[in-house]
Amino acid sequence: MPTIVAYLDVLGFSSYTEMDLAGAISVLSHQRNILDQKLVDGRDWPAASYKDPGLARVASAHLVDSFLHLLPGSDSTFLVSEEPDKFLCQLSNLLLECLQLVGDAYANTDTPQQPESVEIRDFTNGPLKRENWFPPLWKGGLATGTLQIFPVTGIERHKRVTTSNLAGTAVVKAVRAADTARGPRLFCEAGFEQHFGDAFRPFFRRVNTSMSELLWPAFKYIDGNNPRVDVNLFDDLWRPAVALWKSKKGQSPFEHYDEFLRLLIRSFVAWGDTVGVGNEVKILARHRIQADLNESLIGMYLD
Repeated sequence: MPTIVAYLDVLGFSSYTEMDLAGAISVLSHQRNILDQKLVDGRDWPAASYKDPGLARVASAHLVDSFLHLLPGSDSTFLVSEEPDKFLCQLSNLLLECLQLVGDAYANTDTPQQPESVEIRDFTNGPLKRENWFPPLWKGGLATGTLQIFPVTGIERHKRVTTSNLAGTAVVKAVRAADTARGPRLFCEAGFEQHFGDAFRPFFRRVNTSMSELLWPAFKYIDGNNPRVDVNLFDDLWRPAVALWKSKKGQSPFEHYDEFLRLLIRSFVAWGDTVGVGNEVKILARHRIQADLNESLIGMYLD
């Protein structure tokens, strides 16, 4: 099996840092908290502990035991895996769960011009206060190639520490692929899907002659057993994304959220086509675009 390297970079992190450092750090805290919980789940409830094969499959998709290495640095993260199919599921679900952790706040915002501004109560009966819950969305790249993980010396509070670093063509290609992405999209070389099983190849889409993308939001629906029921999960991703899209009209970040909405629809349609509900999916997507955006965008978004 090939070694897969993923490079993730938080969208808008520089701007978040300039606006509100604590809010920017909270994006990384969301990732850390979810990872911590997945590590606990993997220890206490590994996939092998489930007797039912379906439950074992779902549990496996939401763990992180395919992550051979996860190396963070500021708002960037490198991940390495030698289990391509499992990694694809687990990476996609990590990205999904980061967004879903705060998505309801955007979808039900009382400040539609700034849905990331969230009012919370300080402790149980304390005063209300506002915090910036910036969108935990990553752009990224996936690649294979030469790779070496090696120890390096660092300093923490004047003391020597040993940490890990990585280098190789896989690293270079993953970073280059991410640099070409707009919106929270994961790019890779055209034909990259050959490294994965038949069940996952439909979730790669050719962008141009040299580049493809992983339709990672499609993994929101893959766990389900009844596609005609699972189509209703679309709103869990769509409603927060629409709130962000509307709030950023006329601003430079708008193109990223516009790309996100397109990615959500492409992923939804790709999943629907693979499970035999393609027509139902397209009808629902058309209705959501018409109702939440503009009827004139239907042809553009449902390409």
